[in-house]
Amino acid sequence: MSEPKVERLRASDYPLVKPLLLELYESEQPHYADHPQLSRTELEQVVSGIPAGFKGENVILAVREASGLAGFCWCVLFDPGTGLEGEIAELFVAAEQRGSGVGKALVEASLDLFRERRVTLAYVWTREENEAAVGLYRRAGFEPNRQLVLTWYPTSGA
Repeated sequence: MSEPKVERLRASDYPLVKPLLLELYESEQPHYADHPQLSRTELEQVVSGIPAGFKGENVILAVREASGLAGFCWCVLFDPGTGLEGEIAELFVAAEQRGSGVGKALVEASLDLFRERRVTLAYVWTREENEAAVGLYRRAGFEPNRQLVLTWYPTSGA
């Protein structure tokens, strides 16, 4: 079996990402019950483009298949004033392609991008119970955060 070929998508290729991004959001939102659960129509609006207020660079890496994409990795690069940071913002592999090396190839390509751009810090967010994702990221060299990260969520009475 040959290694999946990763390419950097052009902005005009964004429509190829939308079906997988929508599938990702639909499958993940039930795991975050404290967040608003959006309808498919609302999710379609979310995946319609990049938020206007975003300040940074988006790079979408993908592996193609005959009917569209086998998977994609959406990387975000930005400088908060302390050096260029990178994030694997979204990674998704189509169900029928899982286990074929697509995810590994996409993560490796994102790390190549981060090295090329001299990123000082890179991170990825995932659910602890998403064992496949956690394993993939750990094998690539990501490790649990050494810092205490505290978050604030508004309560319904606040």
